[in-house]
Amino acid sequence: MDHSLNKQPTLFRFPGLPGPVQLKNCEALLPIVRDVLRHWNIEEAPEPNPQTPIIELESTAHGFIRRSQWLDKPSRFQDPVDAACDLIVDLIHAYLAEKPDLLCLHCAAVQLPQGLVLFPNTYRSGKSTLSMKLASEGLRLFSDDVLPLSISDRKGMALGILPRIRLPLPESADAGFRTFVDQHRGPANKRYLYGNLPETTLAPLGETSPIKCIIVLERTADAPPSIDVANKGDILKNVILRNFARQGTALNILDTLYALVEESECYTLRYNTLQEATDLLLSRFGSVSESNCAGFGS
Repeated sequence: MDHSLNKQPTLFRFPGLPGPVQLKNCEALLPIVRDVLRHWNIEEAPEPNPQTPIIELESTAHGFIRRSQWLDKPSRFQDPVDAACDLIVDLIHAYLAEKPDLLCLHCAAVQLPQGLVLFPNTYRSGKSTLSMKLASEGLRLFSDDVLPLSISDRKGMALGILPRIRLPLPESADAGFRTFVDQHRGPANKRYLYGNLPETTLAPLGETSPIKCIIVLERTADAPPSIDVANKGDILKNVILRNFARQGTALNILDTLYALVEESECYTLRYNTLQEATDLLLSRFGSVSESNCAGFGS
């Protein structure tokens, strides 16, 4: 990109955000953001626009530089896919900023026949890859990383964002899943790939569903795969650690998460391969053919 042109920045409106996002020289990045935020209606803001940008992103000779109120210092990325991913984190913060009825959990969420199942696991636990594996079986994905949660009714809400999985795929990934990933490649670089899921397997922005189950993932090669009932006290601790809401009092947040755990079935899923985990989940909760997942929920 020729940065010597020094183009004027352009303001864009994103749904649900309290102000516009300013992009400058970001022609390589905007298509990636549009692809990943499939169900977000992103529009160029009319000029003149009196609103101050809530996020500013510029492509320079030194990489993509982003500034926002959610950053202590400017963020810098060379790769456009990494820069888009980093921008989306800020967009989620901005989306939640003026919605006091929503908490937000760091978790994956898939809609199985009996309802929404959460995987509230830590970074690099395999939840995103397992989520995409389940999507390859026809199940609907609500989130592979971040799930807003309503305080009033404790329903999970989809953000309509493509799942992002780490590359390379696990050596144990089966041939069918590898083919599915190859056939549904979205924006990617050497480290990450966004899964361009079929419309039927990605819940759109704003769709809600009751939460039926919370499952903690444990990768192990030393024990047979199993789904075991988990201690709800341990699950509550896990969910509290996965919450990153900034709005609401600590007591209200705790009350909401306590009620969520009490109302949900809680399990630990121990597995080694993606196929083991998928087989256990489908045998326990049923397959797509046994229940119309798309009809369950909001």
